[in-house]
Amino acid sequence: MEAYYEELRQFIRQRTGSSSMAEDVVQETWIRANTSKVTLPDNPRAYLYRMAGNLAVDHVRRRQAWERVLRPADGEPGDGSAPQEEEFVSHLPDPLEAAISQQELLALNAAVRELPDKCRAVFVLYRGHGLTMREIAVRLSISDKTVEKHIARAMLHCRARLREAERGT
Repeated sequence: MEAYYEELRQFIRQRTGSSSMAEDVVQETWIRANTSKVTLPDNPRAYLYRMAGNLAVDHVRRRQAWERVLRPADGEPGDGSAPQEEEFVSHLPDPLEAAISQQELLALNAAVRELPDKCRAVFVLYRGHGLTMREIAVRLSISDKTVEKHIARAMLHCRARLREAERGT
């Protein structure tokens, strides 16, 4: 994370138009990356960029929701304290990024469907429903080690399919 800190901060500042939001997002990315129990993928830079981008979207949405709540009603005088630097920044997703994300999602869905039934069930409970490995083991009456192996197998398969999809673009 430290190796990419400055470029991530610049990337998020460009996307949000806010230096302070970029600092917050990169800090939160650093915290999540360092406390995550997920094994980093083969390309940690891309993983961090994706995480930071997702967090930036969350921050922008939260800020927009607060602005709607705090905005004076029609006809009420405002105090003129709206942030000027962020006034013209578009918060819509980049069309190219949206298309790439859609393609990755389709590849990932196909990859999950290709998994053997038990492996797919474990993976969906883990990633889709957020259950712990222990909870999955109890629910499916299998060992913790078997759950771990199914998740590892599913992750490797999904990563391979995503790499194949990237090469196809």
